[in-house]
Amino acid sequence: MKKSAGMISITIGIVTGIQIIGQIIVARLFGARVELDAFVSAVTIPTILTSVIAGTLNDAFLPLLKKKQLKSDDEGNIYFFKVLMLLSFIVFITSIVISLFSFPILNSLFGARGNSFVIFTDRLMQWMIYTMAFSLVGTMCSSYLYSKNTFVIPSIAFLAGSILNLGIIILLSPHYGIWSMVIAFVVAIIVQLFITFPYKIGGYFLSAIPLLISRDSKNELGTLLKGWVPLIISSLAMRFDNILVRSFAARLPEGYIVYTNLVYKLFGGLVGIMTTGLQIVFFPHLLDLVHAKDFTMAKQKVKKAKMYGIGLTVMIILIILFISPFFMKLLLTGGKFTGKNVDLLISLFPYFVIPAIGWGISQLFFQPIIAIGKQHYLTLLNIGAVALSWGAAALVYARWGGLAAISAGLIILTFTGILGAEILWQQHLKKHLS
Repeated sequence: MKKSAGMISITIGIVTGIQIIGQIIVARLFGARVELDAFVSAVTIPTILTSVIAGTLNDAFLPLLKKKQLKSDDEGNIYFFKVLMLLSFIVFITSIVISLFSFPILNSLFGARGNSFVIFTDRLMQWMIYTMAFSLVGTMCSSYLYSKNTFVIPSIAFLAGSILNLGIIILLSPHYGIWSMVIAFVVAIIVQLFITFPYKIGGYFLSAIPLLISRDSKNELGTLLKGWVPLIISSLAMRFDNILVRSFAARLPEGYIVYTNLVYKLFGGLVGIMTTGLQIVFFPHLLDLVHAKDFTMAKQKVKKAKMYGIGLTVMIILIILFISPFFMKLLLTGGKFTGKNVDLLISLFPYFVIPAIGWGISQLFFQPIIAIGKQHYLTLLNIGAVALSWGAAALVYARWGGLAAISAGLIILTFTGILGAEILWQQHLKKHLS
């Protein structure tokens, strides 16, 4: 477990490093200008939706897949392809609906920047929203690999996608400008799918097609959606931090969407390195303990995971605060990104410190609730957190401005869910251990 978690964390660490370098290169190529503001705004919804799929589908699908595999590999493989095709169709239809209503959605979030800004943002987003289906299939392929205790290949795919993304931007930006980032986003997701696809069981694809409209398939899809939809809603609520940051940044002068996005990626990306590997490897073991009703051991494992996650998160935040300003001045200054831009960027760090702690540990607090099948409680918690955070941000904005509003909203959004999940877990333990 520790070896696999370590390898995944190292791979994700390299990926995060590449992404940070990519952010630096993009900032120098395009500067804190309106075009990059528009792309960051356009990528908000596609990124949130693909990350929600990647972050929740494994938790809902993996337990059901493992149950099928325990009966027989054939049944597990056919089940895998049936669900893959059915969910892909649903997600594709969802993409069409979002595309039709994209302009009013974007206008509600970024309308403060003017109609021309929203129109350009909408043009960029139209191409990226259809990557959701590819992201879903790639996530399901990763879940299949996890079910076979193959943890490294999905991380390698993520690494290859990040390298490809950056390479395309560098090569195409002189010719296609900001559109090179759209092309890179789409191609990277598709390539990750082809790396993770389980080709060895590809023959079961045709066997699954005649069974798609059977009653069993409908029941299986319903069972999956019953567990997954609450996670989607809960995760969308948690990903609301992205929307909150960019929406309130749009009320600030030109370039602040770029500034806040860079700081958000810096803190969020780096604190995620230290806990993602632990989350991926820990969850299947936690499921086994819960199914065996060994809550004494589950309590110990969860406590260790949380303490480990908190310690590593605080450590990486301190490293960011003390070391990154030097490297940002060294690496970011140049091209269309001036020294003044860098100083302004660094001045935003204090607003993101406390939210970053929540980003690093939230999933470790949520996974025990998912393991005991109480996802609906997480959904209610996080919906409440969204309402509280937006209301608080609006009040703070009226009094102290956009940056204070972003910080206050993020703190309330993140820690409402964490505290609620911890209370739920302790209540469940008390019930079983007594």
